[in-house]
Amino acid sequence: MKSLKKILTLSILLLMTVSFGGCLNLSKKDSGYEKNEHQGIFKTTDGGKNWEHRVEIEESENFLDNVKIASMAMDPKNNSVLYLGTRGKGLYKSDNGADSWKKVTDENKVLSENAIIYDIAVENGNSDIVYMATLNNDRGELLKSEDGGESWVLSYPSPGTGKPVNAVKVDPLFKNVVYIGTEQGGFIKSENKGNTWFALNWFESGVKDFVIDFWNNNGIIVRTAKGIFKNREGGSGEWESLNKIIKTTSEVNVDISKVNSMTIDNKNPFVVYLTYLNLILVTRDGGYNWEKLNTITPSLTPIGTIPQVKQIGMIDDIIYYGAGNALYKSENKGITWSGYNIPIKGDVRYTVSDYKNSDIIYVGAFYDPPPEKKKKKNPFLPY
Repeated sequence: MKSLKKILTLSILLLMTVSFGGCLNLSKKDSGYEKNEHQGIFKTTDGGKNWEHRVEIEESENFLDNVKIASMAMDPKNNSVLYLGTRGKGLYKSDNGADSWKKVTDENKVLSENAIIYDIAVENGNSDIVYMATLNNDRGELLKSEDGGESWVLSYPSPGTGKPVNAVKVDPLFKNVVYIGTEQGGFIKSENKGNTWFALNWFESGVKDFVIDFWNNNGIIVRTAKGIFKNREGGSGEWESLNKIIKTTSEVNVDISKVNSMTIDNKNPFVVYLTYLNLILVTRDGGYNWEKLNTITPSLTPIGTIPQVKQIGMIDDIIYYGAGNALYKSENKGITWSGYNIPIKGDVRYTVSDYKNSDIIYVGAFYDPPPEKKKKKNPFLPY
C-alpha cells in the first residue's frame, strides 16, 4: 500500500507540474524564445562607449534580432524616425529612435513582406515621401510612398527577374529629381519625383551606388561592379574611368569588385571615401588623387574573420565606421582614431548617425557563420 501511495503522489505531482508548466508557457517568450543578444540593432548615446540593444517589435512576441540588414535611413526632418531594410524580411520602421520597431505592411499590397531593401531615401523636408530600391517578388523595383510608408506604389520596374534596383538618391538641389542605379547597369533619372524616367547611361556591369555633388549637381561619381566612373555634365556626355587613377595614386592594387561602399563628405563634395576590404581610401580633389587612410582596423576579428569596412558614417568633422565587432571613430577626418567594442558576435553591416547629436549612432549587425570545412575522407576506411 505504501508503494501504491508513493506512486499516486508522484503521479499527482507530475500532473501538477505539467499543468502549471503549460499555464506559464502561453507565449513564445515564455516557451523558450530567447532574444539573440549579439545581433540586430544597437544604439549608443555616448559616442560609442556604451551600447543598448534595440530590437523590440511592437505588438509582437518576437524580436528584430535575426534579420540580415541591407540598409538603414534616418528621416532628415525628424531624427526619431528610422527605416530598416532587410534581406528577405521586408521593411521595418521606428518612430521613437529605435525604442521599438514595427513591420511595415503595405496597404496597397505592392511591397512584399519578403522583399530585399537595398537602399532607402527620404525626401529632405517632406517626411511623407520615401523611395526604396528593392528586389520585390524577384523583380527589381523602385517603390515610392507618399504617406511615410503606410502605402507604396511601383515607380520604376526593372525588366527581367533577379536583377534588383540597388541604389536611390534624391537630388541634393532639386527635390523633384531622383536617381537610381540598377543591377542591369542602368543609371536612370526622373525629373518629376519618379513618375517618368530616362537613362543617363548604361554601364557594362551593375550600378552599386553613386554620389552627387551638393554644390553643383552636374558632378556625379558612379560605382559599378567593375569600375568607378565620373561625369561632370549631370550624367550626360563622356564618363571618365577612375580605376587606374585609384590604383596608381593610392598605391593599393584595388579590386573594384570588392569595394564595399562609396560616401561623399557632408561638407566638401570634393572629398569622397571608398571602403575596400578592411581599408579606407579617400580623394580630396574629386577623384583624381587618392590616399589610404591610416586606420587602426585589425587584420582579423575576434572570431578569426577579416573585418570588412562596410560604410563610412559622418557627423560634422567626425567620421566613423564599423568593422568586425567594433566602431572606429576619428574626430580629425582620419588622422587619429579611437576604437569602441560593440557587444555583437558577427560584423557591423550598416551604420547611421543622428545629425542633431554626434554622440548618437545606430549600428545594424548580423553574423554569417563561415561554411563548415568538409572533412577529408580516410581512404583506408570502407565508408
